[in-house]
Amino acid sequence: MTEKLYDKDSHLKEFEGTVLSCEKIGEKYAVTLNKTAFFPEGGGQQSDRGYIGDTYVSDVQIKNGVILHFADKPLNIGQAYKCKIDFDFRFRNMQNHSGEHIISGIVHKLYGFNNVGFHLGTEMTVDFDGELTRRQLDEVEDLANKAVYENLPVKAYYPTGEELKSLDYRSKLDLKENVRIVEIKGVDVCACCAPHVKATGEIGVIKILDFEKYKGGVRLLVRCGRDALSDYREKYRNILEISNLLSAKQPDASAAVVKLNNQLSAEKEETAALKKRLIAEMAAGFAPKTDKTAVFEDGLDIKELQLLADALCSNAGGIRGAFSGKDGAFSFAICGEETALNTFFIEFKAALTVRGGGRNGIRQGTVSDTREKIESFFDR
Repeated sequence: MTEKLYDKDSHLKEFEGTVLSCEKIGEKYAVTLNKTAFFPEGGGQQSDRGYIGDTYVSDVQIKNGVILHFADKPLNIGQAYKCKIDFDFRFRNMQNHSGEHIISGIVHKLYGFNNVGFHLGTEMTVDFDGELTRRQLDEVEDLANKAVYENLPVKAYYPTGEELKSLDYRSKLDLKENVRIVEIKGVDVCACCAPHVKATGEIGVIKILDFEKYKGGVRLLVRCGRDALSDYREKYRNILEISNLLSAKQPDASAAVVKLNNQLSAEKEETAALKKRLIAEMAAGFAPKTDKTAVFEDGLDIKELQLLADALCSNAGGIRGAFSGKDGAFSFAICGEETALNTFFIEFKAALTVRGGGRNGIRQGTVSDTREKIESFFDR
């Protein structure tokens, strides 16, 4: 049985452990120790990582009550090694996990909703079984950070069976014995197996970034501590760059972006109107000598090709194709009376490398052939 040092001291960074077993599993070696400060994955939190001697441990799992350290190299059974966990990684996980407990406790007290899902990986999400508004989440966030400022003690302990019966605590499972409780006085009492900060002040800051409806409730995207600082730093730099590019003060950046977007939308509409007029003028000046013609114009998208092909048909009848692109990669729209067009398009697809289709007198798609080959087909 491995002694769980992480249960007693969440801030223990180094220890000495003796190898009890070492078994090759796949590309890794599953190592058991007589004692460990490595937290195995559980409770929604990823495992610790670090070193046993000079051998890297990338993952820690608990299977059938046995804690397995997955190491890159085999280790000698019976030998004692100096072990070191990646404490920056551990502390980041503790900041987020303890922050999640604070949010969950406050949501439960204010609104009666239960935490029904928690995942802490590169990002942290928290799920509740009821919907919350942005205003409600702002209140939760304010109270959560108030708990951080008060630097409340975070206590982890195993109550007796009798104590557990009288304890009002959150738990996703119906636990009866050997229950580890993490308590943040006045904020939250919850069954949890993971390491936590010793006091709420270590979390630094709690930020609810976003939320969405999820399975009849709500899913929160949350960052705490260093993760929240990194997020703020990145967003501040983005706002600063946007402000500089738009020659706007930072508080006015969003208004400047809206103004720019409106200007671009207006210019896009104006450009579309000019293209439509140009297409109409192109079609008006078209004087075909045959009942089938392919017209090539640079810079037209599929909608504009449809407009041109339709205008050509309206002015001259027959089967009219509009193409844009380059040899080997042309987009097209072809218009004509449906029966004649259908026959033509079947032959067109058989003769050339064509992808596309359509109905009601129009066909569209792409053709992977040369302009010369396309024109030759239309001129048959």
